[in-house]
Amino acid sequence: MPIISYQKKINALRITSLFILSCVIVGCEFKFPSPPPKTFYKHTELKVGRGPAYLITVDLNLDGFPDLVSANAKNNTLSVLLGKGDGSFRKDLTFSVASEPTTITTGDINGDNIPDLLTNSRGAEQFTVLLGYGNGSFRRLPGVKTGRVPLAIIPADFNNDKKLDVAITLTFYKMEIFMGLGNGTFSRGETYITGSRPFSGVAGDFNGDKNFDIALATSSSTSSAVRLYLGKGNGTFFKPKKLAKGLVPLSLIKKDMNGNGLQDLIFSSGQGDNMYMLFSRGDGTFEKEITFSGGGGPSALTVGYFNSDNQIDIAVANSRSSNFSLIMRTGNESFHYPTLDYVVAGGTPLAITSGDYNNDGMIDIAVASNAKNTIEIYLQRKTFN
Repeated sequence: MPIISYQKKINALRITSLFILSCVIVGCEFKFPSPPPKTFYKHTELKVGRGPAYLITVDLNLDGFPDLVSANAKNNTLSVLLGKGDGSFRKDLTFSVASEPTTITTGDINGDNIPDLLTNSRGAEQFTVLLGYGNGSFRRLPGVKTGRVPLAIIPADFNNDKKLDVAITLTFYKMEIFMGLGNGTFSRGETYITGSRPFSGVAGDFNGDKNFDIALATSSSTSSAVRLYLGKGNGTFFKPKKLAKGLVPLSLIKKDMNGNGLQDLIFSSGQGDNMYMLFSRGDGTFEKEITFSGGGGPSALTVGYFNSDNQIDIAVANSRSSNFSLIMRTGNESFHYPTLDYVVAGGTPLAITSGDYNNDGMIDIAVASNAKNTIEIYLQRKTFN
């Protein structure tokens, strides 16, 4: 080793040693990031069917209290848990559906102002409508045949006839449109090639023309993007725009995150356990994505006011690290780090949702353990900033 290089290393070690010695003598303050205060506590655990893969919050019996519905992929059922309004739920009601339901959504399919349910059936290649009676029970209609392996169900009135339509994404790079007839039945509309696998999607008016558009989280080994299909208002769509290219989007949700009346997009990624947020400009374009992180294997997302600072926060279920993470917003459109993590006792959480389950004005969280066949309820406690 050259003498000059060796001497430089000796000098660097001396400087480092002097700095450490000074800190020991006079004291140095090192500030490392700390997680935000604990805002939730585990309240109860509920049994559901086998392999809960998706979870939604909706008031099914119109009593003003939010209820829960899980799609149980391993025993082909839906579990309905009616909320009591105090953080507890009635024993689950079980409804059989076709093979392998992995997603569920809600909407008024037949125009009676009562919430109905829609679920996919991956194994049977169909989707199923369950018409609600308004008391927590349902009438199952015959399944509607789809293409191969349906994934996401996206309900909206795509042709402006005041009847709910449905977009179905398929494993093999397609999206099918079904036009609602207002009685629980559908006619087949257009089919669109998505270019990569459309794992999830949302409907909303992203360009301000009063027509519903569709945003899809599409990923494959060669092409990944959020694909935005702008609606024409007649049940058909323009060629998609590609957003967030190469970021491997998986789970996609929408929410006005900055209070400007526009629907923004938030999605988890299969690349580096990252998540991203896209702020809408209201004209069908979006700002450059904001990157943030949660736990290992982010699989599902929900948003809400998870503390008392009036900022909309994000919760993510992490399937690989068997927990869910709270990602708290700051006032400058960024996020606190590190996250606040809660271990899911059963492991493998694939689904998460939120709502005010104990009627105290604060948003709570429900997360499903796919391995233990349970839903864990976490209630929010009051914090002061």
